[in-house]
Amino acid sequence: MSEIVYFDKYDEGGAYHWAECDRRYANWKRYNPALDARYELTARAVRGLGLRGSLLDVGCGDGVLMARLAPFFDRVAGVDADAGAVALATEKLRGRANCEARHVASYDLPFADRTFDLVSSADVIEHLKDPARHLREIARVLKREGALVLTTPRWRAGQTWDQRHEKEYQAGELAALLASHFGRVEMRYFWPEAWSRLYATAAGWRLVKLMAIQLYNPFLGSSTGDPERYGQLLAVCREPSVRDAQ
Repeated sequence: MSEIVYFDKYDEGGAYHWAECDRRYANWKRYNPALDARYELTARAVRGLGLRGSLLDVGCGDGVLMARLAPFFDRVAGVDADAGAVALATEKLRGRANCEARHVASYDLPFADRTFDLVSSADVIEHLKDPARHLREIARVLKREGALVLTTPRWRAGQTWDQRHEKEYQAGELAALLASHFGRVEMRYFWPEAWSRLYATAAGWRLVKLMAIQLYNPFLGSSTGDPERYGQLLAVCREPSVRDAQ
């Protein structure tokens, strides 16, 4: 069986997605506008599809994306291969009756064929040794009219976003991989590189955080144009492959 790269951030930082997406001024030093933008744009893409009913978040981590989407679906399920992450998600989502997180890998989803209206998977595929198996399982559990919304960091020459990543993708490379499992793939791009460069400086770090809290989060800027100007890829995938989901 294929393995998932060990992920230790929850051991180190607890439910860090929740803390880093907290826009309250009192938390401004820990607030991460880039991370917040990833989840906000993923949630917007999901909501924009107009599908309701059931959603599966694959690689749900500590459940922050599930919480953002819970008001819009009758059922929100999450799966993650990290037991600690699932425990954190369960605690954070307590009181949301339509949410459930399970400790299971994405390679063998414990759901029947054609179960979900939507699947989200935010920054997961770059950690996987067998992304094709991951996508086959997603295609299998999606309804025929369902859709997948997936994000991942864009590959950059000579740079790696995180040493924990198994593989980072160029836009065309990701689109081709997704097209082998979905009949329609729409690519979008976000995290403008100019703002990422500013955010990486000592003065810009403070400026961008305060701007995102008080005015507008510049990492929300997105396009369907040139991917080289952006740091993240977002794919909206429709028509899950019948061959892969028999």
